[in-house]
Amino acid sequence: MAKHVPIRMCVACRKRRPKGELLRILLMPEGFRLDPTGKLPGRGAYVCPDNPECWTEKKLRRFAGARARALSEALVTLLGGTDGQNTHLPAG
Repeated sequence: MAKHVPIRMCVACRKRRPKGELLRILLMPEGFRLDPTGKLPGRGAYVCPDNPECWTEKKLRRFAGARARALSEALVTLLGGTDGQNTHLPAG
């Protein structure tokens, strides 16, 4: 019998994908944080890590509201040219 795979939706492009294929972002009092394990407590949203269009301010406004620009810039910096080891995003 096949194991159940949780399906989540990207807040930017609204595509449904397996949870493991998406990047979870938490909205914390001190700012945003990446959740590579998918198990940290807090309000979270998922974005496609392989689609730069999902990192735009306009697309992220649904989740981040007024802090969408800061989140967009942090995602571009983090996913656009680093090794992905840093899980803390700049506060917005």
